[in-house]
Amino acid sequence: MLFRFRHRIIGPLAMVWLVITVASVGIGAIAWNRFTHSVEASAEAEQFRESMNQLFSTLQEAQLSQRDFLLSGNEALLGAFTNAETALPTSFDRLAGFAMRDRARQKDLLELRGLVELKLADLRQGIVLRRAQRSPLALPALNLEQAGIAMDQIREIIKRSENDPLDLLSARGESTRRQMTTVHQTTLLAGLLSIGTGLFAMYFYRVDYLQERAQRELLEEKLQAEQAVVEKSAFLANMSHEIRTPMNAILGFTELLEPEGLTPRQSDYVRAIRDSGASLLQLINDILDLSKLEAGKLELHPEPTDLRDSCEFLRTVFGQQAVKKSLQLKFDVSESVPRALLLDRVRIRQVLVNLLGNAVKFTERGHVCTRISWELMQNASTGTLLIDIEDTGLGIPPDRLQELFKSFVQADPRRDAEKQGTGLGLTIVKRLVSIMEGSLSVESMVGKGTVFHLRFPNVSISARLATGDHAEPGASVNFNDFVPASILVVDDNETNRDLMAGMFEKTHHRLRFANNGKEALQCLETMKADVVLLDIRMPVMDGRTALAEIRKQPPLESLPVIAVTASSQASEETKLRTQFTGYIRKPFSRHTLYHELAHVLPKLPNGGALPSVSAPSPERAAEWQAMALLLRHLLETEWPALRDSLAINETRAFAQKLHQLGRACQCDPLVTYAETLARLSEAYAVKALERHLAEFPNLVASIEVSTAQPLSA
Repeated sequence: MLFRFRHRIIGPLAMVWLVITVASVGIGAIAWNRFTHSVEASAEAEQFRESMNQLFSTLQEAQLSQRDFLLSGNEALLGAFTNAETALPTSFDRLAGFAMRDRARQKDLLELRGLVELKLADLRQGIVLRRAQRSPLALPALNLEQAGIAMDQIREIIKRSENDPLDLLSARGESTRRQMTTVHQTTLLAGLLSIGTGLFAMYFYRVDYLQERAQRELLEEKLQAEQAVVEKSAFLANMSHEIRTPMNAILGFTELLEPEGLTPRQSDYVRAIRDSGASLLQLINDILDLSKLEAGKLELHPEPTDLRDSCEFLRTVFGQQAVKKSLQLKFDVSESVPRALLLDRVRIRQVLVNLLGNAVKFTERGHVCTRISWELMQNASTGTLLIDIEDTGLGIPPDRLQELFKSFVQADPRRDAEKQGTGLGLTIVKRLVSIMEGSLSVESMVGKGTVFHLRFPNVSISARLATGDHAEPGASVNFNDFVPASILVVDDNETNRDLMAGMFEKTHHRLRFANNGKEALQCLETMKADVVLLDIRMPVMDGRTALAEIRKQPPLESLPVIAVTASSQASEETKLRTQFTGYIRKPFSRHTLYHELAHVLPKLPNGGALPSVSAPSPERAAEWQAMALLLRHLLETEWPALRDSLAINETRAFAQKLHQLGRACQCDPLVTYAETLARLSEAYAVKALERHLAEFPNLVASIEVSTAQPLSA
């Protein structure tokens, strides 16, 4: 507020300073003009006074000269009188020049001139009479009184000239001197005010300058901090990528080892490796999620979510742990909870997994219960979602409740090491709930248990039903559920390629491998792939560039390409999901891969069971292998067009070709299939023909399985 006041006052202060400065200059100019005028007037008054005194002195000398002449009759003594007669007119002319701008002087000068001329006339008359009488005794009595009066009047006029009000030095110049003093004081005061105003303005300017510099420094520090956050996020993302790549192999190969015939001790070792790897992966995910939350870059993706389905997922994840500890794992979902709510299913599941995981971890007996209820708003399309997670565990001390949601803080650091975690779970939960515009509170009693209360207001009810969760970790999957397919795996990491080969071992799918995008393009020139599993970060040519090159080729425009990456950046994941057909993040399990393939590969009928084809006799094995290759070629070249067009003549020709091939190799299933296909073509049974054509890939896969293992390259 003080800063705003200073900022507002600087303008008015500058304006006042400008006004006072202009006023000071104006007053100073007026004062200087008056002072100059007064000095000039004083100079004129002084010259006027001196001229008057000189005139009076000349007149007095003329009077004395006349008197001496009257007494002696000596003509030589009239020199001063003669000079006066000559000089006085010139003196009056000079005085007239000084009196031009002053009426009072002009009046006095006019009166003085009359008196002087009168005096000279009297003196001249006495001289004339003296010359006539030759003796001073013979002169008639002169009017001395009248002559004295004239001289007194002349003296009075000269005395008035000495008191000129325009003369600074005269007694009557006091008023002018007071005016000059007032002007001087006013000018001085205006100057002081101007200086003071200027100093205040400079002070406030300096304060504002320092304030702006401090704000600029804070902004620079903020930018540096933001840059540090960006660099930290980039570093964590890069480290995540580097860690996830080997983690993919660790978790993937342990998953492949589990079904094998291992000894109990070996199974324990494999399980320990798997659990430790999963814990390490969870730690990486927690740190990355916290980093995204701190940077404000974690985005929500609402989708139709059925919380009953989520509860079944939680029961699957924590059911085994609860059984081991003899805990009751309860889920109570109110009937009022809608079947499809618009929530970020992944994030709400992450919140529940963290809270439920802690509850199971720190509860030794009793139960862990999750209650979900719904409060409908007046608007029938929204409501408030309420979730309570209650346990009968150890409880949390009151002094630790305030620290519970801080990063890297455990509720009780004295607990056993195996029950401690990173201290990030609840921090992430708190922030996730916050960005989902919800609230989180906790109640706990030591020795009684803990209840976490989640409240999400204004949750919308989805018009679309939830799709439901797919297979989760631990669920068994069978890649033979899908129609036999040719799969191109592109990865620069040899271990990852070996892992993929192990996942598809003993399946009816064909795998081919490439080290980078350039090799992948070369492979696609010689094979007809049904799907491409494409790594993103690779030397020579990365996944994005390879995808762009694939899409440039018309035959490959619709080829399913699934991105396989170890990146953890949300922005990159969003872009990849829009560019690629599917998205898999390392490390991934068999069920994750199964889930993505389910979007692009059709499933076999009857639960994936292939038609029964007996193995050929040893002498026919080579012929059947050649037949299988030819059938695979027909499946990739001619069959797609027949399946889409159902052209009768072309289908009849195709059936005849299959019949001849089956008879030549003595493959009864192929002969039977060809005969049925020909019969349906002859009868124009379009629906039955369509169904029978759709079974051809299954027949080819069965023949391939009966002859040899799927080819890998």
